Amino acid sequence: MGRWPLASNRDFMLLWSGEALSQLGSQASTVAFPLLVLTLTGSAAKAGIVGLAKWLPLAVMALPAGMLADRLDRKRLMIACDATRALLLASIPVALAVGRPPFAQVAGVAFADGCLFTVTYIAERGALRQVVTVEQLPAAVAQNEARSFAANILGPPLGGVLFAAARALPFLADAVSYAASMLAVACTRTDFQARPDARAGDSGRWGGLGDGIAWLWHKPFFRTSALLFAAGNPLYTGLYLLAVLLAKHHGVSSSGVGLMFAVIGAGGLLGALVSSPLRRSMSAGFALVGEAWLVAAVVPLLLIAHAAVLIGLIVAAAEFPTPLSNSLVSGHRVAATPDHLQGRVQAAGTLVTMSLGWLGPLVVGLVYSQRGPTATVVLMMGWAFALALATSLAPALRHDPPRLVGTPGA
Repeated sequence: MGRWPLASNRDFMLLWSGEALSQLGSQASTVAFPLLVLTLTGSAAKAGIVGLAKWLPLAVMALPAGMLADRLDRKRLMIACDATRALLLASIPVALAVGRPPFAQVAGVAFADGCLFTVTYIAERGALRQVVTVEQLPAAVAQNEARSFAANILGPPLGGVLFAAARALPFLADAVSYAASMLAVACTRTDFQARPDARAGDSGRWGGLGDGIAWLWHKPFFRTSALLFAAGNPLYTGLYLLAVLLAKHHGVSSSGVGLMFAVIGAGGLLGALVSSPLRRSMSAGFALVGEAWLVAAVVPLLLIAHAAVLIGLIVAAAEFPTPLSNSLVSGHRVAATPDHLQGRVQAAGTLVTMSLGWLGPLVVGLVYSQRGPTATVVLMMGWAFALALATSLAPALRHDPPRLVGTPGA
């Protein structure tokens, strides 16, 4: 079947390709957002606030997004989100063309884009079980991880180069990528839910709003892994902003920052490529523990890293194990979730895991502004060590959930 066993699945590849284009554009603008804010204001704290605006929607929009993904047509929902995101990102080049965009507009576009990303992400994950078979779910999740990290490789240098050429270009490219994603999703033929009425199984005064949380909370392995992801995501989101700040502190150009993020993305892509054979021989719990200690080991190296490529290699090493742990945990969870709860369980997982993601850029921006780079790196070192210790001591990770249908040992 090869490394890409889903290449013959037309609808999966359309969905995958559309999201690949969307993520490529998003990665280009993700680098451009802090660069634009630093160019306009010179404030690391404001760059952190934009990071907060980008990540906060993953927490505040998760549950509403899950209800939308279970109650509305997921395909039409994704198309509407892509169209709206294209218009939002296009507003920044328009503002740059007529003058100086206010900081509130930049932060507002970042927040709205994050909200719509949350809806799209949850709807796509809910649709995945309809587009591929249960046996193909782990491979599909891993291929999605590879897609994300490939975008991380190509998008940041593209964003840096485009920003160096003209500040509006990375945002315009992102808008075009959303239009292309909208077209790809519209060309799929598969229904993205098992039945039109997704209300089966709803209960309680909130019409099933809490059903996804209840399902997740009563599964010890999924509950614990979600809480650990929640504690770890601020570390990663903070590291991304810290990498930009350290690079600029050492005089790296905008295109150099893009190259640095390409190196970071390469670490994740390499992890995604090797995750397929490792999934057959490694438990999810072991992968989570190994990832946590690897991150704790490499973060201190930022104290001595001055070159952009070296900073990128350090963060890339932290990214390397994430596709394996994500595909193991997510693959098990998607396979175990009933279709009428797919959106809400994914929303519950996103709510928990990303509930603190916004905290990383905010803390890094504020601490860096007040205490400087060394104190910020030391803070991240302590965060990484505490997470590794908590992961090692979590009893629920000592026993994996039942193996998926179609995986070795099933």
